[in-house]
Amino acid sequence: NNSDNSRIIMKVQENESNSLPPPTASTPDESVPIHLAEGLCAVQKPVGWTSQDVVSYIRGMLERDARERGAKLAKRRSKSKNKIKVGHGGTLDPLAEGVLVLGVGKGTKELQQYLTGAKVYRAGVKLGFETTTLDMEGNITKTSDDSVINSVSLESIQDIIPKFTGTINQIPPIYSAIRKNGKRLYEEARKGVTAEELGIEPREVVVYEMSLLAENDNGEGLPCFGLAVHCGGGTYIRSLVRDIGNDLGSFATMTSLVRTQQGPFGLDMALVKDDWNADTIYDAVRAGNEMLKPHEEFEQE
Repeated sequence: NNSDNSRIIMKVQENESNSLPPPTASTPDESVPIHLAEGLCAVQKPVGWTSQDVVSYIRGMLERDARERGAKLAKRRSKSKNKIKVGHGGTLDPLAEGVLVLGVGKGTKELQQYLTGAKVYRAGVKLGFETTTLDMEGNITKTSDDSVINSVSLESIQDIIPKFTGTINQIPPIYSAIRKNGKRLYEEARKGVTAEELGIEPREVVVYEMSLLAENDNGEGLPCFGLAVHCGGGTYIRSLVRDIGNDLGSFATMTSLVRTQQGPFGLDMALVKDDWNADTIYDAVRAGNEMLKPHEEFEQE
């Protein structure tokens, strides 16, 4: 009887152990790191994407990777620190493309210097009209006569460029994220309020260097041309183009914009959309950390 009872107990224990779910790689484990690397990197923002679209896309990608590795992630809106953190260092308009600096993990705390720091752009310009948004997304509101457009030469553009370099005052576009009286300017613009009605004040910005390009990115010459601009944070290239057009006695609109440099990050270091995955993002963060080491050591000295 004792032996029968022992066999019954062993059978029950065996059945209980078989009923337990086997351990899996997806079971959250607090010992698994949430981020595989933390710091800064750069990606190339595609045309049509907002900067926040890029952040959300890459955050989601890194969240899936963390879960697949078995990391324990908290919900995005919770106050827990167990979350994938991704942020950007300076908004690019949806129609613009190029270098967007991202912070991953602790790198999000280092982004402020990129928001206010120097940037380099290549802009396409077309003379003869101005739009509500000062780029090709808006509706045409002002036009120039052909005679005025034809009177503009590369030499006349080159002659006025010095007026727009150095420390200048610039009125931001009404379609921008700047706040006035607690409201975003673009929110007011969508209600039909004009820039004149809002009374947008000029802002002081710095243009370190500006070069005239005889053709835009599509190889088109006058009335199209290009500008290479090295400027400080807060400079609106759309406003710069508008003001240059006005100074030429015409109107001008920005037709394209590429950010080619942001801080030490250039286009050559920025991952293109087809290469975005968790492995390449983390590799880019590690490469960014290595590149920035000399800068950090210099600043500490």
